[in-house]
Amino acid sequence: MAEPLSDRVLRLLLTADPGGLSGQELARRLGVTRSAVWKAVEELREAGYEVESRAGRGYRLHRAWRGLRPPEVEACLATARLGRPVRYLARTGSTNAEADRWAEEGAPEGALVVAEHQDRGRGRRGRSWADLPGRSLLFSLILRPPLPAAAVPPLTYVASAALAEALAAWAPRQSIEIKWPNDVLLGGRKVAGILLEMRAEAQAARHVVLGVGVNVGGAPDDLPEEVRALATTLAAWAAPPPPDRLAVLCGFLQALEPLYDRFVSHGFGAVREAWTRWFRAADRRVRVHTPSGPVEGTAVGLDDAGALLLEAPDGTTRRILAGDLHYATTRAP
Repeated sequence: MAEPLSDRVLRLLLTADPGGLSGQELARRLGVTRSAVWKAVEELREAGYEVESRAGRGYRLHRAWRGLRPPEVEACLATARLGRPVRYLARTGSTNAEADRWAEEGAPEGALVVAEHQDRGRGRRGRSWADLPGRSLLFSLILRPPLPAAAVPPLTYVASAALAEALAAWAPRQSIEIKWPNDVLLGGRKVAGILLEMRAEAQAARHVVLGVGVNVGGAPDDLPEEVRALATTLAAWAAPPPPDRLAVLCGFLQALEPLYDRFVSHGFGAVREAWTRWFRAADRRVRVHTPSGPVEGTAVGLDDAGALLLEAPDGTTRRILAGDLHYATTRAP
């Protein structure tokens, strides 16, 4: 996919001297006409970027607006490979579907799809994910772990631990909670969800798509009515200045990379503690709705294979591989 001229212009403006760059210089470096540069600058302005045009001095980018276009993502990354290359979409059906197609075409590990809005965003078990265009962070990361397919599912927990750590840059740590299996909460309300999808071949993972949605900006009242009572936004918990989608994205990727490498090399047991520190349900009475019916017990945590452990009233321990966790009304004695 050819890089849009507007992104090429943005990349040069991001690295330009404070005085900016003239239209003539931009045209020379990019091998296009000054008219084409002007049209690209107008596209950036329409997208929300504040590009100042000064007679005789050219164009200068103000950094008050930070978007999610590839040049900005690349500039903020501190990872070795996660987040590169980047594919930006103003609108898509699903970033996971787009990433899956890209992976099938040969995209490398670490390739990233980001979008401003999804028409068909989805979560686990076919549930939908509603976003706030321009304020939600929506992305999918392509990974190619050299693992058997059966060893891949705990990667959801690795990602949720990294996301919780990233959100702690804005929200009080005590307010952040991982709700098994794939949600991150703030003050008991959902602020982010993770969807892991995999293609396998001969019982080995061919590629994994890690989809993440985070309610970054706006107020809880801005969220769709059907989720308002159960969801929140990072902005509602953050001290000024308001959280920045670009910083959340790059913070997540930076937190994920070392955990992912450890997971691939040594298994989930090597990163379980990073997940456990955000699991507030430990020692609480819970009910888990599993595919075979509801199960109740006291939550213990995860084992080395990523199964949820519940202690039954008779003292036995049960391993839960899939389901939805709900808290009971009282703590276990």
